Amino acid sequence: MSTILQQVKKLWPIAILLLSSILLLIPFFLNHAMIIGSDAIFHFNRLYDTAMQIKHGNFQYFISMYGFQSSGRIVNALYGPFMAYIQGLIVLISPSWFGYQVISNGILYFLSGLSLYLLLKKAGVQLVYRIPLSILYMTTYSVQYWTLRQGFSSWGAALFPLCLIPLIDLIEKKTLHPIQTAISIGVMCQIHMLSAFLLVFVYACFFLTAFFTNSKHTKIKLFKQLGLAIVIFGFLVLNVLYSFIAIYSENNIAQPFVNKWMAETTIFKGSSYWLFYPPILMIIVLFALWTICKHWKKESQLLKVTAVTSGFLFILCTNLFPWKLLNNAHNQLIETIQFPFRFFVPFTVLLLLAVGLLLEKWHTRSVVFGLISYGLLLLSLFQTGISTNNALNVWHQTESFLNSSVHTYFTSENTSEIKKSFFIKDKAQALQYVVKSTPDYLPVKTVKCKDKYSLYHHQVINKQKYFHKSVKGNKLVVTWEGRSVKNIQVPIIKYTDTILRLNQKILHTNIKLSRIGTPIIKQRKGHNELVVSYRSDRLLDTILIFNFISWLIVFYMNYKFKFLNK
Repeated sequence: MSTILQQVKKLWPIAILLLSSILLLIPFFLNHAMIIGSDAIFHFNRLYDTAMQIKHGNFQYFISMYGFQSSGRIVNALYGPFMAYIQGLIVLISPSWFGYQVISNGILYFLSGLSLYLLLKKAGVQLVYRIPLSILYMTTYSVQYWTLRQGFSSWGAALFPLCLIPLIDLIEKKTLHPIQTAISIGVMCQIHMLSAFLLVFVYACFFLTAFFTNSKHTKIKLFKQLGLAIVIFGFLVLNVLYSFIAIYSENNIAQPFVNKWMAETTIFKGSSYWLFYPPILMIIVLFALWTICKHWKKESQLLKVTAVTSGFLFILCTNLFPWKLLNNAHNQLIETIQFPFRFFVPFTVLLLLAVGLLLEKWHTRSVVFGLISYGLLLLSLFQTGISTNNALNVWHQTESFLNSSVHTYFTSENTSEIKKSFFIKDKAQALQYVVKSTPDYLPVKTVKCKDKYSLYHHQVINKQKYFHKSVKGNKLVVTWEGRSVKNIQVPIIKYTDTILRLNQKILHTNIKLSRIGTPIIKQRKGHNELVVSYRSDRLLDTILIFNFISWLIVFYMNYKFKFLNK
């Protein structure tokens, strides 16, 4: 009986987090509507591609054969490859795109809450503070960004707190666990590269603090542990490193969207909703600032480094940082960041960690404090529900039923039929009705190719209706009927290692390509068949196998290490 009670005691906080996740999904069930944000169609395409690969047992690591108009373009190999297959599995088991949106949101909420809960637990924050802070994290825009706009950085945000756990021992015990560190950053690289960059930035701040505030002996130990962590990390992300080297070394890859107005997308200007979502977040920022300044000399080193790092990240989110000046310098690193508000994700995590540490040290568990805290938390949940509901209401509009229509087009005028396609089992239909000309990772003639969006729309999307595409094995087969012998542009994308076989004959490498990589070939009169495949790569196969084995070994070693410590 005592064993059962102990298990219940351990699991009830998890049950509360799960219940909170379900509560946040209620607007979807009440509205029975979709939220199609700015990045939805892009991610739906790449995840549908991996879903179909899993379904048919037809794995093609590089080119897209099912998603993105079956154009053979490369996306997933450069964009969180392992996470793409995990999400693809969720897409596959979901009954419709609506089902996927509900399931993925629920998983995201629960993971984010659990992730912060475990970080706060590692930091020694009591349960009475851990639960409300973890639920609050679910309601922040860092997590809700996926729900409202399908920004994939929310998946990085969901596991960001969990990936910070090794930093607690780094500051408190003056030791950096190489395996845990490598796993944390490796996992983030397999999910979202920019989130991995932000994670490394936070690790660097904490590591430099620990390195320069300790003895020579400790510095040498930390340096050795860091070196070992980097080596292990290298094994865990071999597939990502190889993809970037293999693709970027042989192609001019289109740059992602370059934001020329970064100073206008800070949290003090066009992106202020990050700071006020939920409204209680601003109160928490002021509370943390006031308390830390008041008790600075008495605070622990963990709280100090957390506060300073989060403060610096906050500045990076605002116009206090010279974004306009750096933007005008056309720095590639700055252009990769795109939006200053991206720094708000790690800021939010470190802020809530700092608040947890403050509450643990300076506030007793009074009834009044508890009532105020949980009252504000309920208001946050209510406000998040209203915001989700407002976004869902857009779906019920007659014409503008998308939450973002930039570079998005409909291939049917039947609005009712388009909407219905997101609620049926055949997920391909919705992706045929709603298309978006996103040019990310296209092999362009010049890196700063202009009009990429319109070129992809005219050369790939608009030409689809004249061709029939199917998948046979790991090859994409394009067929059409030619009325005469002439040069035509086929709506597929060719990279250097893409192999094209036209009417049983391999086309040589000197194929004429458009500015975004669509091939211009000579058709014959009558039936034509173009078989598209990607260079057979035994090295990649070896790397993927080695990569998988490395993850198994590292997870086993981490488990063994924890077991021996106990």
